[in-house]
Amino acid sequence: MENLDKKLTPLMKQYWDIKSAHKDKILFFRMGDFYELFDQDAITAAPILGIALTARNKNSGDHTAMCGMPHHSIHNYLNKLLALNYKVALCDQIEDPKDAKGLVKRAVTRVLSPGMVYDPDTLESTRSNYIASYDSESVSFLESTTGEAFYIRIQKEEERQHLLSVLGAVEFVLSESQYLIELQSKKDLAGPCFTQHEVQTSLLLKNELMLPESVQRLLSYAISMQGELLRKTLDPFEERVLEKRMELSSQVLQHLEIFETYSGHRQGSVFHAINKTQSAAGARKLKNWMMFPLMELSEILARQNKIQFWMDRVVELKSIRQCMSQMGDIERRLGKISNPNCNARDLLALKDSLCAGLELSKLANLSLDMPKLEKIIFEISKTLRDDAPLSTKNGHLIQKGYSVDLDRLIDLATNSQDLLTQLEMREKEKTQISNLKVRYNQVFGYYIEITKTHLNKIPAHYIRKQTLTNAERFMTEELQSLETQILSAQTKRAEMESFIFENLKTEILNSSAFLLHLSHLWSELDVISALAWLALEKSYVAPEFNQHGAVSLVSSRHPVVEQLTTFVANTIELSPQGCLLLTGPNMAGKSTLMRQVALSVLLAQIGSYIPAKKASLPIFDRIFTRIGASDSLSEGLSTFMVEMKETAYLLNHATPKSLIILDEIGRGTSTFDGMSLAQSILVYLVQTIKAVSLFATHYHELTHLAAQYPQLQNAHMKVGEKTTRGEKEIQFIYTLENGPANKSYGIEVAKLAGMPKAVTHMARKILDQKEKEVGDGVLPLFSFATVDDSDEATDRVSLYATPAPAENQKWKTVIQDLTAVSISETSPMEALNKIYGWQKSLS
Repeated sequence: MENLDKKLTPLMKQYWDIKSAHKDKILFFRMGDFYELFDQDAITAAPILGIALTARNKNSGDHTAMCGMPHHSIHNYLNKLLALNYKVALCDQIEDPKDAKGLVKRAVTRVLSPGMVYDPDTLESTRSNYIASYDSESVSFLESTTGEAFYIRIQKEEERQHLLSVLGAVEFVLSESQYLIELQSKKDLAGPCFTQHEVQTSLLLKNELMLPESVQRLLSYAISMQGELLRKTLDPFEERVLEKRMELSSQVLQHLEIFETYSGHRQGSVFHAINKTQSAAGARKLKNWMMFPLMELSEILARQNKIQFWMDRVVELKSIRQCMSQMGDIERRLGKISNPNCNARDLLALKDSLCAGLELSKLANLSLDMPKLEKIIFEISKTLRDDAPLSTKNGHLIQKGYSVDLDRLIDLATNSQDLLTQLEMREKEKTQISNLKVRYNQVFGYYIEITKTHLNKIPAHYIRKQTLTNAERFMTEELQSLETQILSAQTKRAEMESFIFENLKTEILNSSAFLLHLSHLWSELDVISALAWLALEKSYVAPEFNQHGAVSLVSSRHPVVEQLTTFVANTIELSPQGCLLLTGPNMAGKSTLMRQVALSVLLAQIGSYIPAKKASLPIFDRIFTRIGASDSLSEGLSTFMVEMKETAYLLNHATPKSLIILDEIGRGTSTFDGMSLAQSILVYLVQTIKAVSLFATHYHELTHLAAQYPQLQNAHMKVGEKTTRGEKEIQFIYTLENGPANKSYGIEVAKLAGMPKAVTHMARKILDQKEKEVGDGVLPLFSFATVDDSDEATDRVSLYATPAPAENQKWKTVIQDLTAVSISETSPMEALNKIYGWQKSLS
């Protein structure tokens, strides 16, 4: 640009001077009532924002690309860019154009990123908007819109990956070396934004320099982006310890559809089904509880007792929930007050929330500093008008009666026409000129106009200002003084009101730690009361906890499915270290039953009641799941490889205190491979890991293992049969029964799916033939199996197969012949003859 400086207008030179300091950001350049984008910024942003791309001063030969939008509606435009991981710099006019001598001064007032947003109101209310950082010993998270700030010490990289995947930061703040590593590993444009930032120790306080490096980096970055004022709405960074929390991986959260369904919808998720909270902060806290369930019995029981307290007081519970619905999002409203775009309505909204919180605290008898809270509410109420405008620069914000000086200015600004009318009446009376008029225009200001027929009556103290064809215009000292007062009153009023507003903001920000503490109390009460309401509404029961490790769920239900359809409850009993081997067709309810066990455990360990009539559970350290079929194309992994990797992780990390859910292991490969893997995994579970497990399979051959392993319990989902017009039909009963399923019903399920009759008839013939060949339906590969649990090889599974029965000897003969064939010495005709012979012997 240096070579073009001579061609640039002063305005564009100013633009490029500012842009040069923010090359990695899209610069929103304020020009009057609009924000304008220029050059490559405009070319990049226009199609994303859906606005027209034009050029600056086409007629003068300046073809610089540009686009723009009104300054009052930039929220949605900013959000679109931030959602795509762009960073934005807002450049505003920092002086009044009226006072400018030449070009209006401009400067960047805010820098925005996906984690440092412009307007918290535009974010999804129930989801935290974390920025994260990490070092070799810790992972840190900061939520600039709610003030949440914490760090967790780690010992392994695996722990870091787990935390980052579960909590889902929108932006990573990294050192230079970390930035290069993450950038190289990034597969596509989706996912979090990466920002390189080196710690600026000059921005940190002395005690903050004692915190982990990851905390220092986040604080330094946040303050460099939004200034020191941000500190006032941030909680002090706290260390959180997860040793007493159940670990749930992101895969488990996905498999159990905790926060989203497989199709990516929030409706239909477990969270959507059980979330009865009335405030956004309460919803976020419930979500956090579900991410990190408790493992300390005393903490679980403490939450249960709080829920029971409100269940016993239904009338008060209804009042609390009604009051809570008026609460609003105090955390994000406080966060917005520290932003430059805060307006009077934000403070009024905070006041309404605090009023609801005050009433709530009285109803729930919460222990807090009521006088301090009442004082904050009173200050906002007595200061701000209920109809205050969005702008904080043009007055009309402050209540009449707040300040005597301000009231005088308000009277002068609002009653100026009355004052002018009074002056006009006095002058008419003094001069006896009936058509004397006091008027105003933008060129001459205020003046007295008298027609020429009355010029002989003009007093000596009138000063001639302008001559017209039929009239003369005059000024008097009194009118001039009044003009000065009127024209300056509005400006002085706006300045004074803005000053009072900023002082009120500062006063509230100075109390933000107190208000954040209250918000945390209220949001926890919201979660507790919501879980109490859920338990009453859905007939949930308080689970008991045992030390021996058995699982007992009487009339257990699935919390989501029961809200969608008529649900058949089932009783599930598992002995300590027991494994429930589930067989039966697809659609019979195996996956639902296994999921409801896992969800009952999760709900129980957040302190919630659960969907059952009676329950006794151990406290689990982790839940492991392998459910569903999915691939990972970005990592080059097939569906089967994903299945094996997730199962391997499960087998390598599960303990006897874990809950394990495995659904249809081995489907992604050949039948013999799949069955072999399924059996070896099942045996490893019951013989080596010895954790409470639920294992669903289509391989009926596995049910014979129950004779060898007493902790293995066969069960199936009952299916009914009926014959209509000679055709067999099945009915899903969704009832759990002991013992293995007696048949698969796969072909019947295919019929229900609408498969052509020709296909199902052929499938039935093929199945009948295969069953005759196998005999009793049990493949010989699975006659004997054991796990070598010697000290030298405790993690190896050995499978021992018996010789094939006589009826399968023909297969061995064909295989031996096939192995003996020399392909290089066999002609095409000889090969065809051999293949024909093998087919004939096997048919």
